[in-house]
Amino acid sequence: MNTVIINGSPRKGNTYIATQIFKDEMTTCGDVTFTEFFLPQDLPEFCRGCFACLDKHEQKCPHSQYTLPILDEIVKADAIIFTTPVYALHETGAVKVFLDHYAFMFIVHRARPEMFSKKAFVISTTAGAGTRAAIKTIITNLKYWGVNKIRSLGITMWAIDFETMPRRRRAKYEGKLKKSARKFYREVASGKKHPPYLIQRFMIFFRRGMLKKETGITADRQYWEEQGWFKKNPF
Repeated sequence: MNTVIINGSPRKGNTYIATQIFKDEMTTCGDVTFTEFFLPQDLPEFCRGCFACLDKHEQKCPHSQYTLPILDEIVKADAIIFTTPVYALHETGAVKVFLDHYAFMFIVHRARPEMFSKKAFVISTTAGAGTRAAIKTIITNLKYWGVNKIRSLGITMWAIDFETMPRRRRAKYEGKLKKSARKFYREVASGKKHPPYLIQRFMIFFRRGMLKKETGITADRQYWEEQGWFKKNPF
């Protein structure tokens, strides 16, 4: 099982520790290989909003030397794990920058068919509050990518780090992480394809109608024609 991990912070703190617990438990279930990226090191540039990826091709992104190798690993993987600590009640800035670079993968633009059977998990930790908002942003983007099934776990520690948490609370969260890891492994290993999310079905229907009315050949329209999505349901 090939799994890509997008680490939303370079710090090997609470979220990193939680992710290691999750990873270790997955490996007890079967053969799992992990390819990890750390932000912002592996994608250090802010999106310029130049529309090159949308109007032309993702290869035209001025930061394609960073974005394309990561995209290649994501497309090849069986599963994706996103992680982020909470900064100011939301995901880290590095995660937002990462997501900005892949808007061309939205279903309304040029989603990869491989994403329609892919599973994802989002892990977030916080000392006080904010995991729900941080996770929501990532899940929204994953749905727009066309990911088939997304699960998540937010951990509110009420402590600065794992070491300062009461032993009972730490054991509780470690148990939740391990249980979630086992369920996620089984989900990916099953190969089960779930019905698309409602928002995904709506976006396909809405965008198909828009593209049919467009004149001229745009990058999105050409891609949809190549995929045959004007005549068939991509899911």
